[in-house]
Amino acid sequence: MTQVTTADTRQMIIMAAFACFRDHGLRKTTIVDIARAADVSRSTFYEYFRDKETVVEACAEVASQRFYRNMAKAIDRDGGSTLEDRLVRAAVFVTQARQVVEPEVYFDQEEVNLMLTKNAATLLRECAEFIAPYISAARVTGEVRSDLDITSATEWFSRMLFSLFTTPSPYFDQRNNDAVADFVRSHVVRGFVDDRIRRR
Repeated sequence: MTQVTTADTRQMIIMAAFACFRDHGLRKTTIVDIARAADVSRSTFYEYFRDKETVVEACAEVASQRFYRNMAKAIDRDGGSTLEDRLVRAAVFVTQARQVVEPEVYFDQEEVNLMLTKNAATLLRECAEFIAPYISAARVTGEVRSDLDITSATEWFSRMLFSLFTTPSPYFDQRNNDAVADFVRSHVVRGFVDDRIRRR
């Protein structure tokens, strides 16, 4: 098998697994279902994946990459030019993902479920790594203080995004994008700026 064919077959099995998870659900899908949907034999499946768990992990990785690509598109399209605007857009995107908003083409319930099969620490690290370039760029432009610890700041913001995703607010309507934006805008970047800038 050539390298291209190998990559194509692996991708075909992953896409077939996604389709099966949508049709049968994550728990009920079997390796036979996936192999049949990919139009490969079980032995071919096992050439690429050790078991169902490893194909779920591969799907979770694909879902995660797609989620962050789509979040980056949303931030670039609607995030404005400041760090605050970009972080607000990230928060709105995450709350939309929580609701699996139908008009938005970004979300797929099974992909979100697959992402959540990942280890929580891995999800947190991936989110922090996604946010880091935005905060690093803001440090260069002076939007945040020059001594800001990027690692701590991105972890803190990622933890806030996770809480928006996992925990409904008893105080504001998370289905309302403006309410989410106001909540984040009021609190999120203030810890990143110099006290003297804040007091102005």
